[in-house]
Amino acid sequence: MDKTAKTPRARAPRWMRIAFGVSLALNLAVAGMLVGTFARFGGPPSRASSSINYAMPYMRALPRETQRDIFRAMRDQLPAESGGRQARRALYAEMIEALKADPFEPARVQSILELQNTTAVAVQSAAHTAWLDRVSAMSFEDRIAYAGAVSEVMRHGKRKKDKPGKD
Repeated sequence: MDKTAKTPRARAPRWMRIAFGVSLALNLAVAGMLVGTFARFGGPPSRASSSINYAMPYMRALPRETQRDIFRAMRDQLPAESGGRQARRALYAEMIEALKADPFEPARVQSILELQNTTAVAVQSAAHTAWLDRVSAMSFEDRIAYAGAVSEVMRHGKRKKDKPGKD
């Protein structure tokens, strides 16, 4: 039998083991926060909800068909110069090109921003009018129920399974 001398295993320095432990703890903390957030709020927002604003609870509290009616009425009220969704996308494409331009032209960027602002105000105004027309047509009892639905959305958000069907 050949007796070979066992060489002692090299151990990582103490500071490296501490750094590894801290790194592992931080990674687990971040993973725990993500899991907790997804469990509480239902995961990352969908692409459609990325434009959430102050009016979203009012819309989300309405039945799906009523929401569609309001969006249809809103589109009908938009002035022709707002140009629709494709025109708004074209403005973003134009802004991207303006940002890439060399030399940079602040006046061009300002002009695009002003057009985008005008369009956004027109869309928002049309949305306000369409929503207010719909709410004004509600009976007192319907408005009370709607106010309760808005309160519920504000408290808990609206889960997909809770969305009401057509009117």
